[in-house]
Amino acid sequence: MRVALVSPPFLSVPPADYGGTELVIAELARSLTKRGHETVVYATGDSHLGEIEIRSYFTTGQWPPDPDVDRTHAAWCLRDIARDPQGFDVVHLHSVAAVGLSRLCPYPMVATLHHDRADDLSRLYHDNPRVRRVAISANQARKEGPGIAAIVHHGLDPQRFPAMPDQGYLLHIGRYAPEKGTHLAVEIAARAGVPLLLAGQPHDQDYYRDRVQPLVRRHGILEVGPMGGARKIQLMARARALLFPIQRDEPFGLVMVESLLCGVPVLTLRRGSVPEVVEDGITGLIADDPIELVASARIAETFFDRERIRQIARKRWNADRMAEEYLMVYREAASEGLTAADAG
Repeated sequence: MRVALVSPPFLSVPPADYGGTELVIAELARSLTKRGHETVVYATGDSHLGEIEIRSYFTTGQWPPDPDVDRTHAAWCLRDIARDPQGFDVVHLHSVAAVGLSRLCPYPMVATLHHDRADDLSRLYHDNPRVRRVAISANQARKEGPGIAAIVHHGLDPQRFPAMPDQGYLLHIGRYAPEKGTHLAVEIAARAGVPLLLAGQPHDQDYYRDRVQPLVRRHGILEVGPMGGARKIQLMARARALLFPIQRDEPFGLVMVESLLCGVPVLTLRRGSVPEVVEDGITGLIADDPIELVASARIAETFFDRERIRQIARKRWNADRMAEEYLMVYREAASEGLTAADAG
C-alpha cells in the first residue's frame, strides 16, 4: 500500500523529548516501511526517519500548540496529498484539524483519536463521516460511543528498551500536573520509604509551587528535569517500579508501555485504559486508592518478575502488532473508499 501519515505540526517525528503522538507515528511509519509499504510522513522539517520521505510546511515544531497553526499545516498537507501524482491508498490522520478539512482529500481516510473525549471534537467527527475513526483503547471507544471503526493499542519497538538491573528507586515521569498525580507519587514513595526520582517539568506552575514543591523539599526528592530519548529509557529501565497514580481517564498512557518493555512494573490507579495495559499482580499493581500502592512500592523488588514483565510486553506492546492492526483498518477503508481513479 501507499500510505500518507499526517502528524500535528507541534513537535518533530519522532519527538526530541516528550510527545506521545509523534513517537507513535514514527514507530508506525518504520514498521509499515519494514513491511514493504511506501510511507510518506507529513511532519515538521526537523523530523528524522531515515529513508522514509518527510514532507513539511513548517521547518521546525510549532510549540506551543495553536489551532490556527494546526489548520494551516493540515490544509497544506491535504492539498499536497491531493496533488501527488502517484496517489495514496489511504491517508492516516493524527491531526484534529485535518479531520475538519477532510473534504480537501480525495482518498480514503483514517483518523486516530489521541485525545480525551470532548463534545466539539465528537461533533467534528460526526460532521466528517468519510473519516474512519480508530480509538486507542476500549475505554476511549466506550466514551466516544457509536462510530468507532476499530481499537488499536499503541506499540513500540522492543529493541529500544533494554533490560537493566534494578537500582532501587521509584520513578515518576512526565509533566507535573494534578491529573498526573505528581504529588501522590511523592507521598507514596515517602510513605514506602523508597527513594523517588521525578523526571519532568511543571505543567501547572501553581500546582507545582503549592502542592509538589513543598513535598519535594520535605522528603528530599530528587528532580532530574525533563528526559527524552535514550536517557529517558535508561532512567526508566533502572527503576524498581514506575509510579503512575493517574487522576483522570487517560485514553492510553504510553509511559506505561515504555516501562513494561523495560521489565519495570507499573504501580497505578484504576482509571481509563489502565486495566487494558497493566495485568494486575503480574506486570504491575492496579489500586483503587493511592494508599494501596505504598505496600507494593515496598515489595516491588521481590514481588515482580522483571523478565516475565518484559516478555509479556514484547509480545503485547510491539510496533509490528500495531502496524498489522492498522493495515487491517487501511485495507477496509481502501476497499470501501474512493480510489485514485475515482478521484480523478
